[in-house]
Amino acid sequence: MSFLNFNNSYFLFRNYHIILIFFSTILCICSCQDEPVKPIKPKEKAKPSKIITSSTKYIDSTAEKSGLQIKWAKKGTGSELENGDVVLINYVVSLPNGKLVDGSSKITKSDLPFMVGYNIQNKGWDMAMRKMKVGDVATVIIPAELGWSDKSLGEVLPANSDLIVQLFVVKKINPATSLNGSKIWRWSLKKNEKKDLAFGPNKRIKFHLLVNSQEEVGLINTYAKNSIISNQFEDEIEPASLKKALTNAKKGQGIFILVSPQEVAKIKGIDKNKLSNNSLLYSVQVLDVYTD
Repeated sequence: MSFLNFNNSYFLFRNYHIILIFFSTILCICSCQDEPVKPIKPKEKAKPSKIITSSTKYIDSTAEKSGLQIKWAKKGTGSELENGDVVLINYVVSLPNGKLVDGSSKITKSDLPFMVGYNIQNKGWDMAMRKMKVGDVATVIIPAELGWSDKSLGEVLPANSDLIVQLFVVKKINPATSLNGSKIWRWSLKKNEKKDLAFGPNKRIKFHLLVNSQEEVGLINTYAKNSIISNQFEDEIEPASLKKALTNAKKGQGIFILVSPQEVAKIKGIDKNKLSNNSLLYSVQVLDVYTD
């Protein structure tokens, strides 16, 4: 597998939200075995749009030189989130005029997975998440320069828009398994997967892939030109952690892999000098598993 140069934030923004809609049916963090573990049931089910209202009293705030602002309605406990942490979040994104742009409460009642520090959304999101803890409920104001800048999504998101994010950090999720220092998370989107084919010997898998570093967006972005990846189980699939994560995967599942520097060093077709931190996020959406 070689790297495709689709370094385009617009495509990543648009297609990540396609992924979120895919994730919205049922979210279950799974081990890399045939059967998923029980669905996560957050202790609090309230949506940020309900938690934060015009009458909300904020208990703390910070304003950064970058223009990023965070106002806390509730503070959790423990240490601040770090790059590479995976958390479940509930969120609403709106414009300063109040127009709703996106949110888990708009497309689903489920909490959605987010990896900190790897450009899942934009720079402002990652900066804010690193200042938050599990249990935090906050309003985050992201200036356009830290958001999507001059990129637009038609009438949904005008260019140079500041973003208002109402955010609830529900729970931190530990990786289900690891290989060569790489960490793997998998979640299921279906209530009943027992009859679905699992990727293994003599099976073929089709999937979409987004690859980000902490600095670069869309090192691979198969959504950009709908260049779906198709592999037979017996094919050489690199890195090894991707092969492990795909093994026993089923149609509709999503996967995060935080690929370790040890594995990244062995991947062909990438300029290692561009990465100050050599870990990469592989975000996978399994489209189909079948027998040829």
